[in-house]
Amino acid sequence: MKAKLLFLLLSIAMFCQAQDKYYPVAVWPFIYENFTDARIFVGQDNKVVRAKANIHLRQTTLWFISAKDFKTKLEAQPGTVNKIIFSNGDTYYNIDNKMCKVVREDTINGDIMRLYKCSQVDMDDFNKKYQMTHMGTVESSVLGAGFADFSTSVANINALTREDMEPLLVKYTFYILKNGKTFEARESEILSNLDDKEEKKVYRAYTRSAEILYGSEKSMLNVYKTFFLKQ
Repeated sequence: MKAKLLFLLLSIAMFCQAQDKYYPVAVWPFIYENFTDARIFVGQDNKVVRAKANIHLRQTTLWFISAKDFKTKLEAQPGTVNKIIFSNGDTYYNIDNKMCKVVREDTINGDIMRLYKCSQVDMDDFNKKYQMTHMGTVESSVLGAGFADFSTSVANINALTREDMEPLLVKYTFYILKNGKTFEARESEILSNLDDKEEKKVYRAYTRSAEILYGSEKSMLNVYKTFFLKQ
C-alpha cells in the first residue's frame, strides 16, 4: 500500500499541472507494442519516476499509465520530461519537446557525443489512407484537436485496433550532440559544426560521392562516425 501511495505522489509531483492537461488515448500508434516499465527523469532536479510508458508517434511525447487506476493512458505535458530509460535499455532525451532515441553515445576527450533519432507518423500518409475511408475530415478533427491524440478519434469513431490499420509511414529526424550543443543533422547544420574548412570540404565531397539520406539512420550513423568521432 505504501508503495502504491509513493508512486501516486511521485506521479503527481512529476506532472504538477492541472489534470485537464492530460488526455486519454487509445492503443495506437506507439513506438512500442506495449507500455513497458521505464524510469522517467523530470524537472530541474531530474527526479526519477517509475511507470509503464510508451512514446507516441503523433507528437513524439511520453505517455504513461495512470497511477490512479493503472489502466488509463495519459500524456505527459510537453517539456516536463528530460529523459526516459525503458527496461530494454532504450534511452530517450527531450529535444525541442520531442522525445528522441539515442542511436549511439560516445565520449571524446571527456565530452559526451550522441546521435539521436526522432520518429513521427507521416500525417500525409495517414490522411491518404484514412481520411476518406475512416475519418471523413482528418485535418479538422485531428490537427485542430491540440494535444488530444488522433488515435483517440480513430478508436472512438471506428473502434479500430492496431490490427485493423494499414501500416503507416514514419518520418525520422536526426540530431547530434557535440560539445554540449545539440543540432539537427542536416547539411547546413553539419557543415557549421565541423571544425575547419578542410573538414567542410571533405564533407561536401563525401556527399557527392555517397548518397546521403538525412532521414536514414544508416546514412546519419555513417556521417556521425566519419565526421564527428574522429575529432
